[in-house]
This record gives sequence, C-alpha cells and structure tokens, in this order.
Amino acid sequence: MSGAIECWGDNDYVQSDAPGGSFSAVSVGWGYTCGLRPSGAVECWGLKHYGPEDATDAPGGSFSAVSAGGDHTCGLRRGGAIQCWGVSARGQVDAPNGTFSAVSAGLYHTCGLRPSGAAQCWGYNRFGQANTPSGRFNAVSAGWHHTCGLRENGDVVCWGYTFDGQAQPPAGKHTAISSGGYHACALSEGGIISCWMIYNGIADVPAWLREPSAAADAPTSGRIVARRLADGRTEFGWLPSDGERVLPRARYLLAAAAADRWLVNRWLRSGTVQVAGIEIGRINARLLADGRIEFAFTPTGGERILPPLRYVPVDAAANRWLRSTEIEVSGG
Repeated sequence: MSGAIECWGDNDYVQSDAPGGSFSAVSVGWGYTCGLRPSGAVECWGLKHYGPEDATDAPGGSFSAVSAGGDHTCGLRRGGAIQCWGVSARGQVDAPNGTFSAVSAGLYHTCGLRPSGAAQCWGYNRFGQANTPSGRFNAVSAGWHHTCGLRENGDVVCWGYTFDGQAQPPAGKHTAISSGGYHACALSEGGIISCWMIYNGIADVPAWLREPSAAADAPTSGRIVARRLADGRTEFGWLPSDGERVLPRARYLLAAAAADRWLVNRWLRSGTVQVAGIEIGRINARLLADGRIEFAFTPTGGERILPPLRYVPVDAAANRWLRSTEIEVSGG
C-alpha cells in the first residue's frame, strides 16, 4: 500500500485536495481534513476557520492518532496524552491530564478513551453529549451534539442530542462505531453497516449504494416551498409543477441553528425528495449571517441549483408557505 490519501465530495475549501506522500491515518472535519504521516507528524488542509487560532495549524511532534472536529482538532501523543488545538470557546481543546488510548473530536466537544476502557468527554454539554455513562468501552466517537460508544460486549450506547434519533442505536453486536452530524453508523459482527436517525429508524442510504432507478422518468420541474413555524423552526418541501406538495423526511432547520456559529453559511440537506416513488434529489438549506434562510436544490447525480427566488426573510409570517422560482430538474 502506498499510503496516499484520496478525497472526494465538497471541495469549497480545498478540503478534498490531499497533499502527496504517504499517510497512516486520515480524519475529516468541518471544511478541513487532517492526515497522520508515518513519522507521526500531523498535516491538515482546507478551511482556515479563525486565522492563528485554527484547527488546521497542527503542532509539531509525534502523534499516534488524529481526529478533526468542528473548529478544533485533537491528537493522541505517542505517550498517551491528548493535545488539542483550534477554537476553545466551549472548552473543547482543554484535554484533561493523564493517559488515553483513543481520541475523538466532535463539533464543540471532545471525547477520549482511557486505557481502563472508561470514556471521558469535555467541552460543550448543552445536550448531555459530554455526560459519559460509566462502564468499559472499546471505542468512542463524538458527533455534532451527540456521542456514541462501543461497549466491550459489542453493544452500542449513545448519549446527547437525539432530535434526529442519532442517539437511538439499534440492538445487536458491533465491532466499530462512527458518529456524524445528524446520524451515526456501526459495523456489525457480520460485516453489515447500519446507520440510524429518527426517520424509520435508519439513515438514508447514499445514492451510490442504491439500485439503479427510473429517476430520468420523474417529473422534471417544481418549486422549493418553505415556511417558518411558530416554534421558530423552518420547514421546507418540494412542490411538483403538476402534483401535490412533497415533504422529505428530514425537512427542518432548527430554531437553535442561529446560536451555533458553525451553521452560518453552511449548507445542510434534506432527506431525499421522491415524486411518484422516484428519487429526484434533495433540498439544501443554510442560515445566512443576516438571519435569512437560503434554499437550493441538488438533483440526484447533479449540481446544486440556486433559483432566483430562494430566501425566507427574517420577518416571514408563521405557517405561511413561500415558494421559490420554478426549477428544472434533470434525471439522475
């Protein structure tokens, strides 16, 4: 094996442009990526969040592991100490003293695994994501506002924010665990990957794993519709030109989004939009710095489309559906 890193997907901040040479490990954060050289040196590339106090500015010295998070990165020194760097507004880089065997950086919190098997988390804890349960773990993985751990017996335990069901793991024995933003995934003893969130108990299967569909035969035009709810959330859906409104399973931007700095100008995406049983794409949404919500549509297998009318104003009336300009969607 050459040890070369190959990345794909969004590359707005050149986070997918991996440098050449050999690496022994890689970790993807929010808009940036870090790799571990065979020498133990950490090298990061992509979005520069905050100038000199940045998650991509790795310190010198030798590490045995690296984990990229939201605005911070953590590495496991070869002696077992955890060192973190980047933004520490919520204490996420303030690693406790002592020896660890693993580290995982989340959005605003960090978790480590002690040699005894005890998990310990620190940083932002509004949703209880740093309230680690007792007992022994083989692995721990910090996500957005939730954390999951793999027990020694193979059970998965999750804690913290679970609006999307990401802290509600399935039963069964597993050998690996990974927490994402809105979901989590585990590898079963039989080699099967299972992912979960609230909608029907599982995360959407990526398009590249699906059976070929008749997407090209789907209706090819429609509008994004959106409304602010009385509780402050923003709901969005799809209105085909010749059909009824379609509401994807994941379709809300939380009212709390304005309090999370990382969400400003970051595109989030809905569950798949299906018309007549055929997947045509996903709705994208992001919070702008001025408080408006911007929407777009990404067809399956296509590029993001920005219709001319695509904003929900700050003072939008509650429960009133707004419509974007009509969008032409090509089959994927």
